[in-house]
Formats: sequence, C-alpha cells, structure tokens
Amino acid sequence: MSAQKLIRARIPLRTVPGGDFAVTGLSSLNRLDALRAEDVRGSRGEFAGYFCEAGGITLFRDRLGARGLYYALQGEEALISNDLGWLAREMRAPANWPLIQSDYLQFQIPFSDETFFEGIRRVMPGEMVCLRPGVCEREIYWKPRFGRATFDPEVLAGLVREAVACRREWIGEAPFTAYLSGGIDSSSMALLAGPRVCFSGFYEEEGYSEMDYIEAVVQKGRFAERYIPVQITKEGFQRELARLPDILPEPCAGLGVIPQVLVAREAARRGFQYAFTGEGGDEIFLGYNWNTIVFSLANAAKGLLRDRYMIRYEPMVEKILRDAFPTFTGGLLARGDDILFATQKILGRWDSAEPVENNILNINLTVGLPAILMVDEEVGRYAGVEPVSPLMDHKIVEYVCSVRPEDRAPIPKFMLREAMKGILPEKVRMRYDKMGFPVPYQQWEWPVISPALRSLAARGRIPVELEKHATMDRQTWALVSLELWLQHFTSGSAAPG
Repeated sequence: MSAQKLIRARIPLRTVPGGDFAVTGLSSLNRLDALRAEDVRGSRGEFAGYFCEAGGITLFRDRLGARGLYYALQGEEALISNDLGWLAREMRAPANWPLIQSDYLQFQIPFSDETFFEGIRRVMPGEMVCLRPGVCEREIYWKPRFGRATFDPEVLAGLVREAVACRREWIGEAPFTAYLSGGIDSSSMALLAGPRVCFSGFYEEEGYSEMDYIEAVVQKGRFAERYIPVQITKEGFQRELARLPDILPEPCAGLGVIPQVLVAREAARRGFQYAFTGEGGDEIFLGYNWNTIVFSLANAAKGLLRDRYMIRYEPMVEKILRDAFPTFTGGLLARGDDILFATQKILGRWDSAEPVENNILNINLTVGLPAILMVDEEVGRYAGVEPVSPLMDHKIVEYVCSVRPEDRAPIPKFMLREAMKGILPEKVRMRYDKMGFPVPYQQWEWPVISPALRSLAARGRIPVELEKHATMDRQTWALVSLELWLQHFTSGSAAPG
C-alpha cells in the first residue's frame, strides 16, 4: 500500500463545502486541522492539495513541483485529483493532440499547465488556483529570486541537514530507506538520513556499474544492513515496459523510469513506505553537461570584453549574451526537429535583464525539475514507496539563488561538493563521471519498437520514419511511450468510457 494519499474529489462549485480540504505529500501542512492561503505560503516540504472557503476552491502545489495536482471543470463541478489517470477516465477526456504534436515531440517533457488530456490542467509549481462559478484565478505565490551573496559552504551544509531532519520528523516511525546510486546527491541524502538499509540498482552489462562508489558510501555510513542490490535485466525491463501507461499516466521521455520502478518495487516488497532520494541535485546545483557547455561559452563571450581587438565592439558582445544564448539553449534542449519552436519556448522564459547563469538555473528549476519530480511521484505511487527529496527544500533553493552566479558552478555541483566535505567519501565527492541511471539499450533487442511505431504511423497524426528507429534511443522511446499511452487511454481496453 502506497504511503501517498490519493486525492479524488468532485466538488459542486455552487455549493462548496466550507472547511473541506485535502493535502498529500510530506510537509508542515499535514498536521493542520484547517488550511488557508497563508498556511500554504508559510509551508515547507513537498505537497499538493486544495481547501474550500468563501464559496470557492483553492488548489495549491509546492514551490518546486515535487507533488502534482490536476483539475478540470465538468458542468458546475470541479474535479480535482493527484491521480491524472482517474481524472481522465472520469472526464472521458480525449487526447490533447496540439500539445502532443508541439511540446511533447519537441521537448518530451511537460512544459506548461496543459496535459496530454484535453480539458485537464495541472497546477504549476509554486501556484495557487482559485475556482469559483465561471472564474479561474491563478496566483504564483513563489518563484526563484536571484542575489549577489558570497557562497558559504557551512550555511548550505546547515540547510541540507535541516531539510533532512524535517523530513525524518514528518515521517515519524514509518519504515524508510534510501535509493543509493553512488552519485553525490543520493549519497549525501543516504548518509544524512541514516536509513537501516539502502537500495541500489545495477546492470550486469559491462560499463554500467556504480558499485565501487556505492561501496565507498556504505563503508562511510556503516548502515545496519549495508545495501540491497537490485539487478536490472533486459527481461525485467521489457516486462515492466508493457505497463508503462499505468506507471506514467502522461508520457515523459527517459528510459530510467523503468529501473526506478524495479528498485522501488523491491523496496516496497520489503516493507518500506518512504525512500530518500537525491532528486533536484543536478538542477539546483547545475550538474548537467549542457549547463557546463552554456556557462563555458558565456564566460568565453565575456572574455571578449577584455580583448583589445574588441574595443568599441562591446555592444555586439552584450547582444550575444542577451540574445544569442536563449536561442542556443533552445537548440540544446530540443529533442525534435523544430528548433524554432523550441527556441521560442525558451525565449518566453528568458529574462534578458538577468545574467545567462541565472536564466539557466531558472530553466532548470521551472522546466526540467518538475518533469523529473512528476516521474518520481508516479513511480512512487505505482510501486508503493513515497519519494522523499530533501534537496528540494525551498530554503536550499532560495539560498542557492541568492549566491552570485560566479560562485555557483565553476565546476558542476560546486556548492554541494563544498558543503558535503567531511560527509561524503572523497572518492564520491570529487567524482566527475556520474552516469545517472543509464540503460544499456544498444546492447538489448527491442521487439516492442516495430509494432508500436507501425501502429503510431497508421494513426496518421505524426510522421514516423520506421527505418530511423532500430533501437531504443531517446526519440524512439518518446514515440513508443506515446503509442502505448494511446492504446491504453484512447483505443484500448482501459480507454475512458
């Protein structure tokens, strides 16, 4: 049984029940007897929910998007749920093809409040949505704000410890574990949370093992039962792949979702209700390779201002920093062929008054991170183990944003590396070869690809060049995920209605 609370509500807008509320996730809100807007603004943790007052319903979501909430209007009723699949069936919602053909095919992640289901919206991170008859008002109650403070590793270390301690308190006596991959983020959380045992996924294929780093963390932490390795096999992966729409009611590209499920299911099988994760580390502490590429190029452009040959051409360099980098970032993030569309999306989020570094951090926090957290939440619900992500604490994020850009990432994850001195084994703290949770897809055969893509092509909605998809790379995964979703929700036995 999952520790996550399901919200499935039908509320008449003309006769809103006063005082009714529901909240899911781990947060300071869980122990309250009533909820108001000021409680949400003063909250801490990962949460989503709603409360009713003064003839209206207010929906809310935590600042970074660690928990999701969806809503739709049906006549004079509001339907609210953190279970998107349930809501889609209740609404008999058709596929939202414009979104699928634009945002999904170009980015393969959610990019707005629209969902794959026509007429169903998501509450955005840091947002409150008020529903009344004929009215839908949206308020952003939190967003990143940037400063110029000098970085102090001790301050960050204290905030990280406090974030872990809060979540340990909220969990109470419930059994908890940690997912340990051997990277900086998950290792930090496992060592600070101190579970009895951790779970680590591994492959038998050569070149995909992180066990040396995991062993270093286990020896440092002296966990009571070390760790439980979970082997990810081709057979187990492909067996779970058939259930993908049950795992993710809205496709989100990334083959790592299946290994996450296999590890989480083993944790659930052994009786754990919560699992500490390192999610958020790459986004908050700028650990992605594409972040490093952009920062390096931006520094090179700034260097031109000191070049004697560029005297009197400073306006050109400033224009490059202001206008060229959002275009470049759009191209880096695009997964499809419409680079112009991708660039326009990024330009809509780019603040030309802010440095390149602040814009990249903002994109990490508001675009990539909510998508990853959506996957974590859905995997946790499916497997029955709720994810706990202390690095997502808004006080940590606010501190990182307050630090001047040049202090944040002279190297990837610089701030977290410095804060975790003495906590992490040096072998882990200073590693630069973290793989994430890659899948050895090129070494496996994929019988699902051909029939799924032939079926998708036959729908006539999306051009599919079958000869380009011999193995399960990222673009192929996106198309296969989409077809499995269509079969499940629109033309299969589980279709709405």
